[in-house]
Amino acid sequence: MFRVAVLIIALAAVAFGPIDARAQTTIVAVVNGEPITTYAVDQRQRLLRLTGSKGNLREAALNELIDERIQMQAAREAGVAVSDGQVNEAVGNLATRVKLSPSQLRQALGQQGINISTLEDRIRAQIAFNQLIRTRFRTVLEISEPELVAALLKKEEGERAVETPEYDLRQVTIALPESPSDSRLRQARAAAEDLRRRFTSCSQGLDMARGTRNVVVRPFGTRTAAELTPDARAALEDVAVGRLSSPIRTPRGLVMFAVCDKRTIRSTHAAMRELEPDMQNERGQQFSMQYVRQLRRDAVIERR
Repeated sequence: MFRVAVLIIALAAVAFGPIDARAQTTIVAVVNGEPITTYAVDQRQRLLRLTGSKGNLREAALNELIDERIQMQAAREAGVAVSDGQVNEAVGNLATRVKLSPSQLRQALGQQGINISTLEDRIRAQIAFNQLIRTRFRTVLEISEPELVAALLKKEEGERAVETPEYDLRQVTIALPESPSDSRLRQARAAAEDLRRRFTSCSQGLDMARGTRNVVVRPFGTRTAAELTPDARAALEDVAVGRLSSPIRTPRGLVMFAVCDKRTIRSTHAAMRELEPDMQNERGQQFSMQYVRQLRRDAVIERR
């Protein structure tokens, strides 16, 4: 998303002159009544250079800012809002990937003449527009079963099945109200950890769980990893047979999975599902570009 490998090198090697605070800031474009200043363009140009972009960076910076104004306006009209917490989390994740703390990332950008708000604005626009695309156009982005089958058949015969875990699962839920208080949530998490500690086999642990207050045990059946949600798949990755997974927060409460059996199988379905994220990502990128072009056509853009 941010060309992290290039950023690591650039933070160590690229040098810019300091920003001239005396430079006059003027408006270079107006997008549906919202201005873009020379300062914003200069900042984005510096960020683009830092992340390895080539070519006419000033023009690229202006075009990127115009697109982001349009994207944010479309998101606001659709009621999509991005919290500061979401932006801070994304900045923190980026900092971790380049082996820096958020404050160190801020300092490193500052040394190159880039205000951290320039990166935050870029991230905010990306999150907002991605949320807009996912919520408003979800059905457009879905990959159908025939499309997955067709993509799988293009693979070599030996690649049409992959090894995948297959689980025999029970769902163990600590029930919670829709909006629990912080203390109630802490109590539930403590109860979940206590249950996980005492749960050592399905033959005895499921009965123990059923007898625990606010705990509901339901059958979940046999599922391959490809048939699970990403959260469930991650929670089950290192769970041994006879143990409980870490809890997943859901509207119903804290959901854990008891692993009553586990084996490795070769699955065509799993191979097909492995193709889905890349296909969705490619379709999402194509649709996003088309949608931005449409928004640009409908926008009032004045360059000065």
